Amino acid sequence: MKFQTETELVELLMKTLKRSFGKDYIEIFEEVSLGYGVADIVLTRLVKPRKKLESSKFFLTNYDINIYNIILRTGHISFSEIENITRNSKNKISKSVVKLIANKYVKIEGCDIHIDKNYEFPFNVNFAIEAKLKDWKRALKQAYRYKWFAEYSYVVMDAHYSNSAIKNIDVFEKYNVGLATITTTGELKRYYNPTRERPFDQKMQILFSEQIKNNYEFAK
Repeated sequence: MKFQTETELVELLMKTLKRSFGKDYIEIFEEVSLGYGVADIVLTRLVKPRKKLESSKFFLTNYDINIYNIILRTGHISFSEIENITRNSKNKISKSVVKLIANKYVKIEGCDIHIDKNYEFPFNVNFAIEAKLKDWKRALKQAYRYKWFAEYSYVVMDAHYSNSAIKNIDVFEKYNVGLATITTTGELKRYYNPTRERPFDQKMQILFSEQIKNNYEFAK
């Protein structure tokens, strides 16, 4: 038996994962978009139940996170120095700094902006999943992009069409992307388990974190 559509595959995979990881600290998110494609599924292990997480006072955008990272790299920096780095107006920078101050990530002392505390992530680890019926090469390329924010990235194929992917398991090993298959009866089988890696970009991690803390609607 084979899946008729990728939507059908993703829906069954979601149900299978929920049965396997039915703990309070595990959350499963669908269609996560952070600028590097849309991950079909992201399985997240939170530091505490999601209902107990504190939301940010102000949602941080990609731009706000970029300003925070500039301040973080230096420890303290002036507005004019940030202007020189970003080529943005002081007014635009100030709006982001106001958000960061409200969230207690930075503070102003004299003429400089200082780090007040490091960003606190609501999760311990993320598993990003790209689900595909047939095209394993395309799936692998997409899954590799998720390594920008996830410690683990997987491709899950329809077991009916998975032989070609399994024969090329060395390519998955080369890029440290996991490979698994699922049948129409929900049998999930892993062929390669990747090793944990630090995500490529902390900014993408923070952006995903902000979505978790401030927008629960994308969890299914």
